[in-house]
Amino acid sequence: MKLKRRGVVSGASVLALAATSSAALSQNKHAVAAPTLVAAAADSTGFEAALRAKFATGDVLNWTGGTVRLKRPIHIDVTQSMVGPGVDLNGAKVIADFNDPTQRAITIRIPPAFKNVSVRGLKVFNGTLIADSPALDALGLLCLANHSWINSWKIMNLDIEQFSRDGLFVSGNVFEGELHAVTCASNGRNGITFRHDGIKEDSGLISAVSIFGGQMRKNGNAGIETQSAIAYREPHDLNIRQTYFVENKGPGLNAVAGFSRAEGCGFINNGGYGINMMNHGRLTDCQGSTHGLQPYLVKAFLNNGEMVIDGCRTEGFSGFEGKTKLGKISGKGTVTLRDSGQLSGLEMSGEITAKVV
Repeated sequence: MKLKRRGVVSGASVLALAATSSAALSQNKHAVAAPTLVAAAADSTGFEAALRAKFATGDVLNWTGGTVRLKRPIHIDVTQSMVGPGVDLNGAKVIADFNDPTQRAITIRIPPAFKNVSVRGLKVFNGTLIADSPALDALGLLCLANHSWINSWKIMNLDIEQFSRDGLFVSGNVFEGELHAVTCASNGRNGITFRHDGIKEDSGLISAVSIFGGQMRKNGNAGIETQSAIAYREPHDLNIRQTYFVENKGPGLNAVAGFSRAEGCGFINNGGYGINMMNHGRLTDCQGSTHGLQPYLVKAFLNNGEMVIDGCRTEGFSGFEGKTKLGKISGKGTVTLRDSGQLSGLEMSGEITAKVV
C-alpha cells in the first residue's frame, strides 16, 4: 500500500458534474425518531442547479432561497482541478426527504479514475442539514485515491441531525481541513467519521484535521470515530479543541489509532468512556462528567506508545460522586500526569510506566 502523499496542484479550471449516486459504504440501523418538520421549502432542483453552476466556476453559492427539501440525493463528481467552490446556506435548512437509507444528501467526490485532480478551499457553512425520511449521511467528502486530493476545506456553523448513519462522512485523501462550530446530533451511527480508504495500493489518507467547538450529541455510536479499510491504520492526525461530546451511545471520541490532541473538551455521559484510543494521545484541560454511564474519561491500549494527561478532571453527579476514574490504561507504554490528580486515578495493567510531574 502506498502511503506517499503527492504534491498539491493549485489553480482553478473547470470540472465535470455527474448526477449519478455512489453506492453506500455501509449503514447502521439504529432507530432514531425524526422531528416533524413543517417548513415551506424551495424547489430542490433549483438549489441543485444553482449549486452545480457555482461548482462549475469554482465559486461559492450564496443561497438565499430559504429551506430546501431534497427529493433526491445530490452527487457532484469533480474531474478537473479547481479552487474555492462551496455553499453559504445563510441560515437555511436542507431537509433530506428522499426515503433512501443507502444514499447521502450531498456528496462531493473525486472519482478514483481521475489523476492529479485538486479541490482546494471547499467551503460549506451557515445552515442546518436534517433528515425527515431515511438518508445515509448529510454530507460526504470522498477522494478514494492518493493521486488526487481535497484539501484546505472548511465546514463551519452547521447543525446536522437525524441521518441514518453519519452526520459527516470524510473518506480518502481529504486533508488539511477545519471544522468550526459544527454540531452533529441524533445520527444513527457517528456524528463524524474520518476514514482511510481507497483503491488497492493507492489508498487515500486523512490527515491534518482541526476541529474547533461544536457538539457531538446523542449519536447511535460515537461522536467522532476514525476508521480504516486496513485494520490498525486509522487516521490519527486530529486536533480537537473545545468540543463537547454528550450522551453518545458509544465513546465520545473513538480514535482507535490515537489522535494528536484534545484540548478543553467535555465528555458527558457517553457509553463507557469519554475517549477510546490506542497508541498515543495528548489530553489537555479536558473534563469527564457522569451519573454512571461514563465511569472513565479515557480508555487506552498502548503499543509502545505515549499518553499525556494535562490539567484534566472527572466528576460524578446524581449519586455517582467520588466513583469516576481518569483512565483505564493497558498494554505497553508511558503515561504522564500533569495537574491531573494522582496515579490512583488510573487503572493500569500490562507494562505501563506512569509518572506524575
